[in-house]
Amino acid sequence: MAKLSVLFFILFYTIGNAGSGSHSLWALATYINGETPFPEFTVVVMLDDVQVAYYDSNMKHFIYRVNNTPNKMHDDEAQDGAYVFGIIYQSMKERYFHLKHHLNLTEGVQVQQRMSGCEMLDNGEPALIMFKETFNGIFVDHAIYNSMTHFTYDSGTLLVGYYGIRQAYEKALFENVLLPICIKSLKRFLKREKNVVMRKVPPRLRLIKKEVSGGFQVSCLAFGFYPRHINMTLLRDGQPVAEQDLTGGEVLPSGDGTYQLRKSLEVSTEELKKRHNYTCTASHLSLDNKLDVSWESGAERVHLSTLSVLLVMLLIVILLGMFICVMRWRCTASHLELSLQKRERK
Repeated sequence: MAKLSVLFFILFYTIGNAGSGSHSLWALATYINGETPFPEFTVVVMLDDVQVAYYDSNMKHFIYRVNNTPNKMHDDEAQDGAYVFGIIYQSMKERYFHLKHHLNLTEGVQVQQRMSGCEMLDNGEPALIMFKETFNGIFVDHAIYNSMTHFTYDSGTLLVGYYGIRQAYEKALFENVLLPICIKSLKRFLKREKNVVMRKVPPRLRLIKKEVSGGFQVSCLAFGFYPRHINMTLLRDGQPVAEQDLTGGEVLPSGDGTYQLRKSLEVSTEELKKRHNYTCTASHLSLDNKLDVSWESGAERVHLSTLSVLLVMLLIVILLGMFICVMRWRCTASHLELSLQKRERK
């Protein structure tokens, strides 16, 4: 099942990453044939990057998740879901038998996955509707209806002879059935979950440096931000460092509903001697201005030398003060002793 999650992660973040000015609703469906402990058919429904519903062929009803708490859907939503995913279920079963015969498969577990959904602009107008399908990790076909004017269908290499028939069928299905239902469902989910998917959490920015073999690694780390769209750049003396010189650069979930991004640069010992100024700068929807964090290579050694001089001077002052106090105490003791001796003589 871990492999299934990895495949869907790749599908979702390659295509389902809606722009900052839009929202999307995606159904991630899996059809499994063979003996496994999993349901034959499962669907996970995602609003942007938040799971909002779940269905499988064992339960045979939809579970709506409000703040990660399962709840049953309303009747009209359940009917829409049952209709749409009934189409997907039957389509994937028929597709499975065709591919099984085409690839001459007889035994084992076969896994078919399909991502389908729509994207809506901020003004409520539909932007696109699409699906993409894989079979045992191999691309099968892909259709996209973009800007409601351009339809593209790619039948791949496994669906021989399907192109003309499938293109006409998918276009009609997208326009007349799936798009209206998807946009209506997207608006409904967005109204309920707007406090989650439309929230803005500002990033925290760190410039981390650690010693490695042959020099230092300088890393820019932005974390704890939402939504996931962020621009972060590492500057050297005010100039952007080329992306090919950096490692990392992929936005990753943090596990708490926020995201993180790290970019790292290897700095040699020779480069350190030049005392470059490194700056991490980040811009995000939650920020009015950019965040900046800087570090000057070699500055620690200068600061350390200055600090050492200050500490020595402070130590000298303390010792001098102690010496003066001791001398005064001795003087006071001597005067007191002389006074006592004079009184005794009298």
